[in-house]
Order: sequence, then C-alpha cells, then structure tokens
Amino acid sequence: MTGPGWLQAAVTLGGGSLAGALYLGVVAGYSLMWLQPLAMICGVIMLIALSHVTLSNKEYPFNNVKKAISPTLAWGWLGATVIANVVFCTAQASLGVATAQQNLGLGSVSPYVITLALALIAFGSGTLYALGSQAIKRLETVLKLLVAMVMISFAAAAGFLLFSGKIDIGAVLMGLIPNPKSLFTPAASLDSLITATGSSADYWSNYIADTQRSRIIAAFGSAVGINMTFLLPYTLVKRGWTKSHRELSRFDLVIALFTPFAIATALLVICAAASFHAQTDDVLDEFGQPRAALEGGYYKILDQRLALEADLPADITERRVLANALPEADRMLAAALTNRDAKQLATTLAPLMGERVANIVFGLGILAMALSTMMVHALMNGFAISQAVGKPGKAAPFVVGAAMPALLAIFAPLAWTGDAKTALVIPAVVIANLFLPIAYLAILLLINSPQVIEKKDRPSSLINILLIFSASVATCGSVWTLWHKGTPGMIGISGLVVISLIGIVGYKKNSASAN
Repeated sequence: MTGPGWLQAAVTLGGGSLAGALYLGVVAGYSLMWLQPLAMICGVIMLIALSHVTLSNKEYPFNNVKKAISPTLAWGWLGATVIANVVFCTAQASLGVATAQQNLGLGSVSPYVITLALALIAFGSGTLYALGSQAIKRLETVLKLLVAMVMISFAAAAGFLLFSGKIDIGAVLMGLIPNPKSLFTPAASLDSLITATGSSADYWSNYIADTQRSRIIAAFGSAVGINMTFLLPYTLVKRGWTKSHRELSRFDLVIALFTPFAIATALLVICAAASFHAQTDDVLDEFGQPRAALEGGYYKILDQRLALEADLPADITERRVLANALPEADRMLAAALTNRDAKQLATTLAPLMGERVANIVFGLGILAMALSTMMVHALMNGFAISQAVGKPGKAAPFVVGAAMPALLAIFAPLAWTGDAKTALVIPAVVIANLFLPIAYLAILLLINSPQVIEKKDRPSSLINILLIFSASVATCGSVWTLWHKGTPGMIGISGLVVISLIGIVGYKKNSASAN
C-alpha cells in the first residue's frame, strides 16, 4: 500500500547523499554516523505535518498557502521548486555519465548519448505517472527496485569489509550517538596526523573542524529539499488518499523514506570510513606523488594551505611545485582528507569480486541513484507547472513540466562543468536554501490555521514542538550555507527575513479574519 514515501526516498538518495556520506566517512570516520539519520528525522517530521494538512483538507497546500498565508510565499515556493528541479536534474545526469563511463566501462560512448538515454527514461516516467492509477503503481514499483539496488550494492561492500575485519563495530555504535563536539573539533582518529604537522597543527585543526561543521549544517538543512515538500501533497492526492489514510501516510514516510535513507547513508559512511579515513596509500604512490584520479582534490587542499603563507601564483605548474615542497606531514594529511568518489569506493569490493565485477556492482547502484532522482525531478516539475497554470495534475501541463528538467539534463556535460557549473549551482543553492525554511514556516502556520484545518483535525502539540525544532535546525543550516556564498548569500539571507515577515503578517491577518 505504500508509495509516496518511496518517491521521496528516490529523490533524496541521489548524488548529494552519495557525496555527503562519502566525505563524512573520509574526514570524520565513524564519528558522524548519527548525522544523516538525525537530519532526516527532522525532514520526516516536517513531511508528516505536511501530509496531515493535505489529508485533512480538500485543497492543495499551494492554494492553502495563497489563501491563508501569502501569495508571495506560495509562488516563491513553486518557483524555488522549479529551479531546484531543473538545475539539480542536470547534476544527477552528470553523475550518471561519470558512473557509466568510469564504473560501467562506457568510456568510449559519447556523454550526450548517455544523458539522452537518462533524460528519455526520466521524461517517460513522468508521463507514465500522469496517465493514472495503474501507471502510478508500476512507476512506484520501479522506484522501489531502484532504491533496493542502491542499498544492495552498498550492503555488499559493507558486508565484505565487515567479514574482512576492517570495520570497527564498537566505533560504529559509538558513532551513532550525537556528539556536538564534532562542530568544533576534528575526529580524534586524525590527532596523530595533525600533531605531526608541527607549527601548522592549528591551521589543520581549524580547517578540518570548519569542514566538518559545514558538512553537518548543510546535511541538516538539505536532507529534505524544497522540491520534496512540493511533491508530497500531489502524490498523496494522486494516490486517492484521504483523512482516513493519515496514519498510513506517517507509516509510509518512516518505512519508505527514513529507513532506506538511514541504511544507505550509514552503509556509505561505514564503507568510506573503513576504506579511506586517515589513509593515504590510495591517494599517494610510493614516491609520494598523487595518483592522477585524485590529484585535483589533493592539490586543492594544499593550495589552501599555501595561501596561509603567501599569495598563490596564477600558474598551476608553479602552485604544484610549491605544494610538492611542503613538509611531508602536511602532504600526508592533505592526502588523508582528499575526497574519494564511486570509482575509488568500488575498489573495496575488488578483492572479493575482481575489479571489473566490483565496478559493475557499484556502478549499477550509483546509476540507480542518479536515474531514480532524475525520474522524480521530472515528476515534481510536472506537478509544479500544472499547478502554476491552475490545472494541478492535468496531463498536458504535467507533461510540459516533466519535459523541462529532462530536456536540460541532456546538456549536463556542457552545463555541469567548470564555470558553467558554478553559474548554475550558486543561484540554485541560494534560492533552495532561501525557501526551505520558508516551507517549514508555511507548514507550521498551515497546521495551526483556522482557515485551513478544523480545530478537531489539528495535530497534537508535540508535532508543533518537533516542527519548530526542525524548522530552527533547517534555518540555521540555510543561513550558514548562504553566509558562505558571498553577495548572493547575503541577498538570500535578507530575502529570508523579508519573506518570513510577509508570511507571519499574512497568517495573522487571515487568521483574524477567519476568526
């Protein structure tokens, strides 16, 4: 009977979750095992409140926000959803290309052929969903299988590492206990590497702590994206669920969203921590030189270390000469902190399956992540565009909306590299982080609005308390992210304050009128 929660899981188990979990394992070992499950708990609380409003009221939440809070808030929510769908669908297509070429042996295939195939599947799935009940069930079944493929591939690697004796079970269990010290201090397992850098130890300690803090706050702010909040109500309505399904909806979100997300990200952190944390051999060769696949990330870390003492030369060759002349301890620590990707993670299975099979197993899992996320991006955009033209869920505008992110995803190899990537991601991140706290605020106001939900149908005060906590965490994460985006981020923070005030004033005005 479950379904909407699987759509949410399919979109959140994407490239962002992969990169985040991998880097958490690399930089902090097992000590941040608690982070992503706790972040998702906050997101699930918000989605439970949203599902309660949707199933208790006959209107779509977009219309309720316009009527009971503020049209500015409603249209901002929709606009941020469309931008997030279009921009980050291309990012997933880029991940799909990298996986197909590096892990699945399709290096000689044009990247545009790969993105075209992925885009057609994503668009086709969105169109399929618009057709009706049987198509909906088939698509949900496909997404369940893709999520299962993700989990099986990561479980295979974690299982092999466990039986190889490379996983410290005690450290894993300790890592599940939330530890606020991680915001301010590096993982204890890096202490010896930091101490070895001598006079640079303070710099490295602060660098690692800042990196951990940024990852922690970003994870809390983005476990549930702005577009996911727009998707859930429409999938509930499309399923035909009503007030009597409120308990089923809560069960669906816990079983279908929280559980696979928590397991998959935990497995990724475990694999990364066991294979790469405080390790340097996979980054540096026997001569102390970085391996070609990882030298970009390695030298980027050392460039920041060099900038501590003098201005960096513009010429990349000169910078690398200076980096190679740094003390060995600095270079070893930079190697330990270098982020790895799916290609390196696949090597954990190589002793068991052979390099070729290991790459295929991991490649299929990560390709499933990218593809399932692209499918749901198309789906979400179909709902958003059909709502924008006043025909929510109707086939024609739905298909047009689903085509938008799929069409742009074809050009991911062009759009998601170098300066073009920066030009895309900065405004998208600013807008998404601007409206995510607004979405939390809108849902908090909706569940307490006399215009939207009758008093007898309002959720318990516990939901309000938990939602306020989750909204506070999301707001801190968004403000932290925006603060580090320069002028666009400052504009975003100002916009966050202004739009929040507009929403609160509108809510009070409309509630007084209703009373």
